[in-house]
Amino acid sequence: MNARQAPPDDWSGLLKKEEEALITIMKERALSTCSQMQKNYYECVKGRTLSIVWKCREEGNALNECLHRETSEEKLNDVKRKWLKAGKPRVGTTNGERIPVEFL
Repeated sequence: MNARQAPPDDWSGLLKKEEEALITIMKERALSTCSQMQKNYYECVKGRTLSIVWKCREEGNALNECLHRETSEEKLNDVKRKWLKAGKPRVGTTNGERIPVEFL
C-alpha cells in the first residue's frame, strides 16, 4: 500500500453530515428489507396492550434480529464503500425532498 493511500476502511475523509445521511439511507434500506417482519409484528400488536409482551415476543424478536442484521457496522461500511466508489454523489434532502439514491 502506498504511504499516501488510506487503509480500505479509513473514513477520516468522511464528513459527519455525510455519514449521518448514509446512516439514514442504511436505516431506510433496513426497514424496506425487514418490511414483512414489520407487518407481522404490527398485525400481532393490533388491538393489544399488556399482552403484547408475551403474545408478540416471537414477532418482535424476529423484527429486532432483522433490523440489527441490516443496520450493523458491516452494512454501514458497505454503504460507505459503495458511496465512495460512486464518487461521493450527493445524498440527503433538497427542500424537504429526498435525493434519489442511485449508488446502491
